[in-house]
Amino acid sequence: MLEKYMEEQLVATSLLKNSLLQNKVVQAYLFYSNDINYIFKYAKDFCKEIICNKDDSNYENICLKIDNDIYTELKIVEPINDCIKKEQLISLQNEVKNKPVLGNKIVYIIKNCEKLNISAANSILKFLEEPNDDIIAILLTDNINLVFPTIRSRCQIINFKNVKKLINNKSTYYLLSDLLNKNIENLEEEKFNDIINTTIDFAESIEMKKINTIINIKKLIWDKLDNKSHYNIFFNTLIYYYFDVLYKKINRKIKYFYDFSESIEKVCEKNTVENIIEKITIIEKIKSQSFYNTNLKLLTDKLVIELSDVNEE
Repeated sequence: MLEKYMEEQLVATSLLKNSLLQNKVVQAYLFYSNDINYIFKYAKDFCKEIICNKDDSNYENICLKIDNDIYTELKIVEPINDCIKKEQLISLQNEVKNKPVLGNKIVYIIKNCEKLNISAANSILKFLEEPNDDIIAILLTDNINLVFPTIRSRCQIINFKNVKKLINNKSTYYLLSDLLNKNIENLEEEKFNDIINTTIDFAESIEMKKINTIINIKKLIWDKLDNKSHYNIFFNTLIYYYFDVLYKKINRKIKYFYDFSESIEKVCEKNTVENIIEKITIIEKIKSQSFYNTNLKLLTDKLVIELSDVNEE
C-alpha cells in the first residue's frame, strides 16, 4: 500500500516500510507536512499495513472500510471549532480500552495535533507515557512549531516533503533558492551561495573525518552562519544533499546538487541506504529541535556527534 509513495516520499516511506518488515512499529508517530490532508491520507494507508496482513483474506474489506472511515478499530480525532478538547481524548481512551478484534492493532489518528488545548495535551501525554502494545498513535500536524515539545519528545517524528516543490531546474542554486524561498528573503545571493558551500564542506567533513569534525566546527559552521535563518538554510540544504546521496545510491538521477556530483559519489560509496536514511532522520530531528532551542551552536555539536555515530560500510 505504501509503495505508491516511494517516488515522492522516499525517506519517510522507506523508514516506515522497514519498521513494518522488521516488526518494529513504534507506539507513537508524529507526521508533519505543509499539507495536512496529504499526510492524513498517507496515515490511513499506513494503518492498513499495521492493522492487517496483505495475505489475510479480510485485507481488502478492511482497506475499504478504512477508506470510508467506517473501520471501528481506527479512531480519528479532529479539531472541533479549531480546538481539540480534553473530552475528546477521554472519549478516545474509553473507546480503545479493549483488545483489537478485527485486526492486529487499534490505531488512532489525531489530525492537527497542534490544536490540542492544554488539558487535552496533558491527557494524551499520559496515554503516550504508558503505551499499550495493541495501540498505535499517529499524530498529524502542518505546523510542528506549535506542537507541545513534551508531545514531540514521545513520538517518532516523520517529515513529509512537499512534493509540489520538488521540481527539476538547471541550476543548483536556482533550485535551492526556490525551495528555500521562505528563508532567503533579503539575503544576498553571495551569502546564500556561501551557506550552500558551507553545508557541502560540513557534509564532506562528517563523512571523511567523522567525530573529528567537531574540532573545526567553529571555522566550518559557527563563523559562517550568523542567525537562525542561516541555520535553517543549512539544515534544509543538508537534508537535500543527503537526498541526492540516496538517489545516487539507488541509481536514480541527482536532483539538486548537479555541481557537486563528485562529492555526492564519494559520500554514496561510504554509506549504505540504511546509513543515509538514518542520517536524514537525524538531521530532520536536530532541525526540528532548532525551532525551539536558541543554542544553535550546541545543536551543531549534537549533529556532529549523532551523524558520526552512524555505522558505515
